[in-house]
Amino acid sequence: MSSPPPPAAPPIEPCRFCGSDRVDRREGGPAVLSCPGCGLMYLENIPPAAEREALYQEEYYRGDTGARFLGVFEKLVAFFRRLRVRAILGHEPGPASLLDVGCGRGMVIEMLQKRGWRVMGTQLSRTAAEAARKQRNVEVFVGELTDLPLPDGSFRVILISHVLEHVPRPDEYLRRARSLLEENGLLVIEVPNHGGLAFRILRHRHFCFDYPNHLIYFTPSSLTALLQRNGFKIERSSFFSLEYSPFTTLQNMLNFLPGEPNRLYRSFMTTGEGRLLRTSPVTWLHAVLACVLAAPALLVSLAALIVPVGNTMRFICRRTRG
Repeated sequence: MSSPPPPAAPPIEPCRFCGSDRVDRREGGPAVLSCPGCGLMYLENIPPAAEREALYQEEYYRGDTGARFLGVFEKLVAFFRRLRVRAILGHEPGPASLLDVGCGRGMVIEMLQKRGWRVMGTQLSRTAAEAARKQRNVEVFVGELTDLPLPDGSFRVILISHVLEHVPRPDEYLRRARSLLEENGLLVIEVPNHGGLAFRILRHRHFCFDYPNHLIYFTPSSLTALLQRNGFKIERSSFFSLEYSPFTTLQNMLNFLPGEPNRLYRSFMTTGEGRLLRTSPVTWLHAVLACVLAAPALLVSLAALIVPVGNTMRFICRRTRG
């Protein structure tokens, strides 16, 4: 007796961003929809808002310090935040006003506040927001950017770094960012680049697939189109980040190994899972291999300084008139 046929895949709804009905489903792990109309890729089944918010609470940041990683890696984070501040000052010397969307531990706004800037951060994590207020004496709004109760034109600069891929409607975030910016205000946006060869090969095992935290998967062309549709002019783009590119390449190399992906990265965290992973011989094997592969990973990632193939994209934009 023949077995019953597998259940048919559910019908694909039109693109939630442009309305096109020519949407493709990519299987192999959590299903991803790809729209040839606007170029965006996104999770087919996005978790409800309450579940997404819960991901960023007590286990994501430490309540006392707002830290996510072990001490030595937190020092690296602080170094990279200083580089981020330097990059902002290169485009807007200030003092001016800045909103850091998804401000993490509040390091960037603390550094700029000490330089005389008027600053504010947003954060979904109540734990991180409270730690930033206590540890750094900065103002942090808990909630989505779209719910921020401020008048239009409140800021000269808005920073959205590795946040847009976490929200189900990045177009709504960009429209709200535009309204909050002054005329000709500066938007600095950085996201993972899913247009490269590594994503096509590794798919759901790619370091930046990061299910269920990442909901949207950008390519250079799809992010460019999204920014332009929502009132921004791109002044400059880059595809290498010292903070993200080398390690992303390294972790992707390790993700070719069997087992759960991103083991090394997850072992750096202060969570219970991180502590458990650090007791595993498999994790230490990954760490040894990482030492061997670190130099090749750096060389591969540096190629993004020459051609736009890097795994991280930063766009410097200005709010258009009108």
